[in-house]
Amino acid sequence: LYGKETLGYLEAAQRHAAKIGLNLDFTTALAAAQRFAAAGTAIRAVQLKPPADTARLNQALRATEEAFLNPTGLPHRPWYKHLIYDPGEYTGYEAVVIPGVNEAIEAADAPRAQSQLAALSEALNRAAATLEAAAK
Repeated sequence: LYGKETLGYLEAAQRHAAKIGLNLDFTTALAAAQRFAAAGTAIRAVQLKPPADTARLNQALRATEEAFLNPTGLPHRPWYKHLIYDPGEYTGYEAVVIPGVNEAIEAADAPRAQSQLAALSEALNRAAATLEAAAK
């Protein structure tokens, strides 16, 4: 579900960017989100029939969430590091999905949006790789 939701967030961002005339390449991010969604489906099957020792599975799930942290943080707010959910720059503590990407689109800042798409793609691929390894 997390992967499918993330894919939906990217598709919505892509539609919004197109609507305001911002030319961005979502190809890599969408592929990474699809990979993450597939890895999530595979790990869900493992969760439904867990191994006797669940420590490795639990560690993988924890590591997957950590994969979404960007050490440099979000633009204008380096103390917020999660690339999928974080408080918005102008929303107080209300969560914003894929905040780096969406806030750059809102600002019509194509270079920043493309950079944030790249960071998000890397995070999604890290998370997917962690789940894929745990699902074997």
